Amino acid sequence: MKTFKTISLNKSKFTCIAFCVSFFFFTATLQAQEIEVSGTVKGKTYDKTALLDGVNILLKGTKTGTTTNKKGEFTFPKKLKAGDILVFSYLGLAKQNIKIKENSSVLNITLVEDDSQIFGALNSNKRYSSKKTKNK
Repeated sequence: MKTFKTISLNKSKFTCIAFCVSFFFFTATLQAQEIEVSGTVKGKTYDKTALLDGVNILLKGTKTGTTTNKKGEFTFPKKLKAGDILVFSYLGLAKQNIKIKENSSVLNITLVEDDSQIFGALNSNKRYSSKKTKNK
């Protein structure tokens, strides 16, 4: 009978130790997914010919964002994690989504022209006339 109790005690100790070790590995894995980029994310925005002033930069899914200055430079106001997506937009240029990586601390983004076109001709044969009545 004593051997049965000894085996039972050893089995429960082993189960407890296995549980603690597996818990340690699972928590370490969860923490590794939340890696922050060291420091803040900075960069410059360009088009084909020059630096762009006033480019909108938003963190996808939030209202957090910034714009570029006259030199085309920006500094994002919030620390970002690996996997976050920044959306760059500028009037007349195509939106660009940039996924943040662990080593993404400086970004140089080149925006390209938006290829969308307006189809059809303008109707300029008809003159505009006001429907307001003139007070005399």
